[in-house]
Amino acid sequence: MAPRAVRSKERLKVLAVVLAAGKGTRMRSSLPKVLHELRGKPLLGYVLDAIRNAGIKRTVVVVGYGEKQVRSFLKTDRLQIVRQWPPKGTGHAVLCAEKYLRHWKGLVLVMPGDAPLVTAESLKAMLKAHQFQKASATVLTAHVKEPHGYGRIIRRAGQVAGIREELDATSAERRIHEINSGIYLFDAEELMSHVRSLKAANQKKEYYLTDTIALLAHSGQQVAGYQTNDAMEVLGINSRQELSQIEKAMNQNEIVKHQKNGVTIISPENTFIAKGVKIGRDTVIYPFTWIEKSVRIGERCQIGPFSAIRQGTQIEKGATVGSFVELVRSRIGKQSRVKHLTYLGDAVVGADVNIGAGTVTANYDGKGKHQTHIRQKAFIGSNTVLVAPVTVGERAKTGAGAVVLSGSRIGKGQTVAGVPAKPIQRGKRKK
Repeated sequence: MAPRAVRSKERLKVLAVVLAAGKGTRMRSSLPKVLHELRGKPLLGYVLDAIRNAGIKRTVVVVGYGEKQVRSFLKTDRLQIVRQWPPKGTGHAVLCAEKYLRHWKGLVLVMPGDAPLVTAESLKAMLKAHQFQKASATVLTAHVKEPHGYGRIIRRAGQVAGIREELDATSAERRIHEINSGIYLFDAEELMSHVRSLKAANQKKEYYLTDTIALLAHSGQQVAGYQTNDAMEVLGINSRQELSQIEKAMNQNEIVKHQKNGVTIISPENTFIAKGVKIGRDTVIYPFTWIEKSVRIGERCQIGPFSAIRQGTQIEKGATVGSFVELVRSRIGKQSRVKHLTYLGDAVVGADVNIGAGTVTANYDGKGKHQTHIRQKAFIGSNTVLVAPVTVGERAKTGAGAVVLSGSRIGKGQTVAGVPAKPIQRGKRKK
């Protein structure tokens, strides 16, 4: 079938099909592979974000193994979901979406659900290349040093003539270093015409979507290969080892961004910083520090070593958070010091406060979380336990080992000590 004539604007009409039915045998998990998390987000979430950010408004997700779990993750998205069971390969997965594809007049983007590094920018560039070459299909490819495990791109006279899966490749084909990403753009009519012709003539006895590339090429259609400059982008995840490798790569990319913005990170290989964290210039991050998403850290702060800065925390300019400190949903004021062995959860700490070693906010009563308020210039003695809700007034102090009971309000300049903590009346010195 010859590709139909379309106007360039019509070519921008794209429907995405995401293949998310696989079990991921090498993950050795009861969790579907696409729901394994990378930096706090399921792999499938990254793929769907890239599609949305590329401007593609219609998406069909093919589910199979762990269907209920995947559907539960997708329930908040406006997506069409189809079922592939039993799984018979990627070509069969696309056929399962036929009811959405048979009348589609435009392009079809096919993506695996386990490719979290693919960017919206690459998808847009691939779309432009597809349009420019007036291709019936375009394959996103990459050149890698170690192609083991990936399908190889077969070219003739520079044009893509087919894709050979490694199990079916000859020794010569296995020496090819241009690999298939599993991401394709098809003219919808061409795709449906050829995917119905697939045969399970391979070692796995599955219907390979990759075979449609050879069918299109043999019928005289233009098949383009768009090669990304960043080979990491096309790496899929098939094992927990690969998951950790990509986790490390993404973390290092995030760290480099902060370094370029003027943040000193003493040991990048031993620091975790989630995407979207804000850190001010001249702040120093010491080794073995864990910083989660939505955290905000001001300028000239010192964080770590061995600190966990959890979601929803804000650390203001010049503050210090030291060794073995965990902060959760807390705010630390300017120039305040939380230096050692401390847990602050749901705490609001004012400016120039000293939090002594071993301080704990007991913020959970078994039913709900409660806040602790510590006003500016307060001094919290070592091993103080603050049973929230508690308010510690400006310039107030707690003695070492004090237990401040729930509902307490320590007044401005007041000192409390003991178990439970009670005010201390200081007498005048005798002459």
